[in-house]
Amino acid sequence: MAEQDSQTTIIGADSYFKGEMSFERTAKIIGRFDGKISGKGELQVAQSATCKADIDSAIANIDGTIEGNITAKDAVKLTANGKVKGDITATKMTMAEGASFYGMCAVGADAAKNAGGSRGGGQQGGGQQGGNSGGQPPKK
Repeated sequence: MAEQDSQTTIIGADSYFKGEMSFERTAKIIGRFDGKISGKGELQVAQSATCKADIDSAIANIDGTIEGNITAKDAVKLTANGKVKGDITATKMTMAEGASFYGMCAVGADAAKNAGGSRGGGQQGGGQQGGNSGGQPPKK
């Protein structure tokens, strides 16, 4: 277990990071992050964390707040405390009761293959805040 911990990149609770971050295995955000995150492994966003970032990783485990688009080659997991305002593209998605999601989502094997291309055909998100595109009918 200690070996795995030594391979985790951590943005601590009292830290603020602005820019681009890339990682190979695991990254955990506990503080604040603004920018872009890309990695081959799992991104963990702790309950106290806030991220204004576009995310591209194999797995995104969200227990905090994300404002930005998420692309996961494997899975996105939103816990009961997780909040996402942005689009999600993933092979699999789990959303716990109490989670909040506002945006478009494309989930499934085809969605992951087409990530980076057009996101048409997604569905509106559910959760406490989502489900409404906010559009208004045309005026005559």
